[in-house]
Amino acid sequence: MTADFSNTTSRPHVLVLGRAKTGTTFIAKSIEAACPATPARFIMEPEMQRDINRAAKASNSSTLIMKVLFDHWDKQLDALNELAAEQAPPIFHARIAIVRDPRDEVISRLMYRPFNLLLSGRARPKDVERWANILEQREQNHAITFLDVQKAFTTLFPNTRDPADEIRNIASLCMGYADYLKQNQRIFTTLRYEDAVANDFSAIEPALGWKVSKTRNLGRFGYTKRSGAATNWAKWFHPSDLEAIKDLMEQPCAELGYSDWTTPADIDRTIEPEHHSEYARGLLRQYRRQGGAARAFIQRLRSRLFA
Repeated sequence: MTADFSNTTSRPHVLVLGRAKTGTTFIAKSIEAACPATPARFIMEPEMQRDINRAAKASNSSTLIMKVLFDHWDKQLDALNELAAEQAPPIFHARIAIVRDPRDEVISRLMYRPFNLLLSGRARPKDVERWANILEQREQNHAITFLDVQKAFTTLFPNTRDPADEIRNIASLCMGYADYLKQNQRIFTTLRYEDAVANDFSAIEPALGWKVSKTRNLGRFGYTKRSGAATNWAKWFHPSDLEAIKDLMEQPCAELGYSDWTTPADIDRTIEPEHHSEYARGLLRQYRRQGGAARAFIQRLRSRLFA
């Protein structure tokens, strides 16, 4: 099933919408890799209308696969609606919305937060190394709970949200996203992250007009990839974690289609260093490759200038 785009007057641009740490990069790159209308150009996380305008100027010569984070646009929904509803260029042939289990998002965000703290100048490389050591303790001791690790993070990185506030914040963001998708269900075709990692893109292929297989080649964005697995929360969350987290997250989970909170009594709580302590050290290496302290300074300067 591959549509013939050779005689169309406009290119089959694709909008991929999702929340941070929900697999949007790998899904958008998978769509790009399979796109029959070449050349295809991947646009990474435009945050303002002017970023969209720059990309639109290239739309005559390239098919755009544009990854947009809802986190960047939830305070400018009118602009996002104009973009998605074909009221402003580029005109999208398909609009894909990604959903992921919010419980896995909580874990994924926690693993990635030190990198953002480094870039914003709120953490030092030695802090991230200490964080990797904390994760190693959890890898070696399965009795350590998720909330124990969250508390250790808050202690190591002062002035960050405490565990309950962080989870409450993610729950609120997920509810906002679920409400937006409900209001725009006729515009977006939804793909579950869990299906994508299982190499099942059938939900979006009719909208795209071509078949998709997941790619492991994320190019220069490879550092964003962690485990690429689903239901990681079941290994991380102990009964005491679930009691607290369910109270905060049950509604947004249900709104996004995730209602099962049961975990096997004999579940293997092993978490792999590759996706946790070594992932943290990999982000630290990426930070150093990107210029480290110099880039963090530029990021802080930009935030002050354009606040």
